[in-house]
Parts: sequence; structure tokens; C-alpha cells
Amino acid sequence: MAFARGNLTHPVAFEHDGETVLAERGEPLAVALLAADRLLLARSPKLHRPRGPSCLRGACDGCLARVDGVPNVMTCLRPARGGEQVETQNVLGSRGADLLRAADFLFPHGVDHHRLMAGVRGLGAVTQAFARRVAGLGRLPEEAAAALPVEHLEVDVLIVGGGRAGLGAARQLEGRRVALVDDGVRLGGSLAALQPARAAETVDALRRLGVRLLEHHTVAGLYPLEGTSGVLALVVGEERTLELRARRVLLATGAHDAPPPFGNNDLPGVLSARALLGLLRAGVRLEGKLALVGEGPYAEQLAALVPEPQRWRVALDAVVEARGLGRVRALVAREGERRVRRRLAVVAVDAPPSPALELAVQLGARASFEPAHGYTLERDARGLAAPGVYLAGSVSLRGGAKLSGEEVARALLMDA
Repeated sequence: MAFARGNLTHPVAFEHDGETVLAERGEPLAVALLAADRLLLARSPKLHRPRGPSCLRGACDGCLARVDGVPNVMTCLRPARGGEQVETQNVLGSRGADLLRAADFLFPHGVDHHRLMAGVRGLGAVTQAFARRVAGLGRLPEEAAAALPVEHLEVDVLIVGGGRAGLGAARQLEGRRVALVDDGVRLGGSLAALQPARAAETVDALRRLGVRLLEHHTVAGLYPLEGTSGVLALVVGEERTLELRARRVLLATGAHDAPPPFGNNDLPGVLSARALLGLLRAGVRLEGKLALVGEGPYAEQLAALVPEPQRWRVALDAVVEARGLGRVRALVAREGERRVRRRLAVVAVDAPPSPALELAVQLGARASFEPAHGYTLERDARGLAAPGVYLAGSVSLRGGAKLSGEEVARALLMDA
């Protein structure tokens, strides 16, 4: 067993593949499933390898499931309210025994469905139909979703990202019309994992200041307004869509957890250190042994929370591979001249992250490759990356340095 949980304060129940799972009201469905020790939630689209939550921030495919008839729902971004019907998708058989997993053994280097049987009369169409079935991510809903009502909103500054940088920037913009959008179930981001009390205090302060906080909303698109430095944002929530116009936009979208650089890094039970720290902060107990891989702020917090007999510290470049079938069961690492294998239930990896630069590029910011940091966004010393577009926090990483939300907000006010 990897995880467990004690009594819940505000319990609700939902169904996962016909079995009842308890959750704390409002927490992500994926957190409740992990707390019930359900690490295997999904399958990779092509080879049907087991998948489990890895980042818990909507940036991987490990928690995709069908929820109330809607396919491909990121359960890490769906709050538990009770009564949901959560189903494993993209399998032939069951969550634990998927017959389509045979594709992983038959085609160990991947299925090239563009060429497989192409041109062979009678077999080409059959092969294409099979490839579509194997690579499917869940059948379409039985009925089309109802159109969401549209609201219009104009602000001086749109902040995208409710972590440390976004919250800090919003506090500096008192007196301006500010909207802060974050797709998480709760605001706080990594700050809520590292310093939960500070995150809660900051969010409360912003509410008192009248900042428009749009948590659990997704910025689906950002578009420059012609002839101005303004931006049009399409913001989608569960119950509404907003057409939001902003004179300036401050992107505090953070960073994606780096894929662990070792074999079988996609096994359920291999998580980012940030995700595991968030789980523990949510009251989930770690029951099995932990391999804590890498160095960084999340790894240090985990080392303080998990007693030494229960954890194994491993350097990132020492890990050879994870082992297991439906979930991680062991880790192989180098110790000097020999390899050691230790049984464990969870692997948490703290590795240098990659800036979440997608929205910035959509607005015209330029990305370039830095050998030491990967792809980063070009910006000036104030955080300006494109007309009217500012970067703060991890997404502003450049040359090994990043800008705080507070200093970018002050620069934005001066430029305005």
C-alpha cells in the first residue's frame, strides 16, 4: 500500500468503476483516488501503458478519466462534490487488466499506424480502424454539452496563475481593476504546498482588496487586440465563459515538472516531489516506503515530513530505472560501482522544472534554448516579453534568474 487516509472533515462519496470512494468535499478527485490507494487511473493512448497522476497540476495525462459521461477529464482539476461517476477509459477489459496492453508487447517501439499495412488491399482499412481504437482517449459523450452563458469583463490587469508570483503581483496592484485566473481547484499553487498558511493569508487579503479571483477557470486563449497593447482572453469555467479584455497581462503560469530521466519513469506511483508534498498537505498519509530523488525545495520539505527509516534519498543522476507492472514496486540506482535495488511504494522526483511558456508564445513572446535551463522566454529586466505582456515567477526564468511577482507588478505600474 502507498497511501491511506483517516477521518474526513466534510466527506462526500463518488463512484470509481462501480466502487465507492470517499473524498473531502472540494478536493480534486485525483487526490481522493490516490488517498484510496488507486494509483493506476489511466492508460497511455498508443501503447496502453499504465498511467497514474504525476504532477497533479493538469500538465500530464496520468489522471484522465470519464466523469459523468464526459471523456478525458483531468481529475486533478475536478473538485469532488459527491455523486460523480468516474470511469476508466481507453481500455478493453478493466482498469487493472486491459487486453489492449498487448500492443505494448507486440510493438515495443511504438505503432507506426501511418505505414503499418499501408497499401495492402483489404488490410489497410482494418489496420487504420484498429489504430484508432488503440489510440482512442474515450468515446464521445452521448449528448452535446449545453452552451455556457457568456460574460464580458474589462480589467486593467489580467494575472494568469494563482501561485506565489501571481498572488504577490496582485497584492501590489491595489487600486487597479485586477482579475486573477487559475485552473486549480484552489488558489496557492506551489506556495500552498511549501507555505500553506502564507498562501491562505494572501488569498484572504486579496479577497478583502476586491481582486476578482477566478479559481478553477482556464484561460483557453489569449489574443492581442489590434492597434493596442491590450489582450483579449477567453476564460472558461464550469458554469460560464468569460470574454475578458485587459490593458495588460501578467503571466505567472509557473513551470512544468520535468520528466524523470530514468527508465520506466511513467509507472503509477512515480510523482513529482511537488505533487507528493501537496498530497501530504491535503491530509493523505504515506504508508509505504519512499524514494526521494533529486534536490530542491520540495525534496527538502518532504525530507522533513517523512521520517528517515521510511525514505531513501537518491541523487537524480544515480537512478537507473523504476520497476513494476501496474505500479512502481522498486527502484534501481547506482551506489558507487554497484547497482542496488530497493522495494518501495512511491518515487518522488525533484528535478529542474521547465517554464510553462505556452500562453506567452501565443501572445508573441519568443522562446530560445539555454543549454543549462532548456527553452526559456526572452524578456527584459522588467519582465516585459511582448507588448503589454509581463512574466513573473518560474515562467520568467532567464539565465538562471527569475523575477518575483511584486517587482514585475511595480514595473508594470510604472510602464502604465
